[in-house]
Amino acid sequence: MSVVESVRVPVPDGELYAEVAGSGPPLVMLHAGLLGAGMWDEQLELASDHTVIRYDARSQGRSSTGMVDYRPEEDLRELLDFFAVGSACLLGNSMGGATASAFALRYPERVHRMVLSGPGIPPVEFRDPFLLARHREQAEAIEAKDADRYVEAFLRFGVDGPHRRPDEVDPEIRARCREMALATVAKHHAAAGKMLERDVRAQLEKITAPTLLVVGELELSDLHRIAGEAARRMPNAELVEIAGYGHMVNMENPRLFNELTSRHLLG
Repeated sequence: MSVVESVRVPVPDGELYAEVAGSGPPLVMLHAGLLGAGMWDEQLELASDHTVIRYDARSQGRSSTGMVDYRPEEDLRELLDFFAVGSACLLGNSMGGATASAFALRYPERVHRMVLSGPGIPPVEFRDPFLLARHREQAEAIEAKDADRYVEAFLRFGVDGPHRRPDEVDPEIRARCREMALATVAKHHAAAGKMLERDVRAQLEKITAPTLLVVGELELSDLHRIAGEAARRMPNAELVEIAGYGHMVNMENPRLFNELTSRHLLG
């Protein structure tokens, strides 16, 4: 595996923790909410063909806590400028997919290709009863100041999904996600700044970068719906469903995920 170098990237009113590995065309990895760059450990093998840049988003992981409102796609622009990257491929999961799609809409000339896994396309309308119930559990956990319960609710929708029990998921993957999420909650629970959303959904036809949309078969119905709409409306998008897996398909089946990603990015 390539040597990984850690860097602190300044952004307005804060800084981002980033890691760089490999050489070749730049590939930026954007993680799911509550997690961090570590969710892409299995994708570091892509550094054999790319300069991989993965980072913790503002108010997540090892980056600084957002105390003023911010736009995550502008943080991504700051990151690319810091590394003197004109355009890059983007690999995003969930929240990271939302940031990638907003960036591709705002700065189309700076996006070469994208892979969006279980992406949120803002503004996201949640309808899935399973997810809404977990959100209620999280609200109760916040009221009770119960970080473990808050994170467990996240693991239920963000890792297990509505079609599996916790004991049907690889315990190591669950433990890794739990550790990252608990670290984010512990460090950033006092964040005062809001992540501002761009209305990407209304303008999907304007996102022209070749895009591979990946959805696990056991994913939330909301994310199946969002990915399906994006595949229909984005002019250069393709949708692939991976049987037997949920939201963290990149961690659960890295061999297939990396093969699909590499083929698309190098295509």
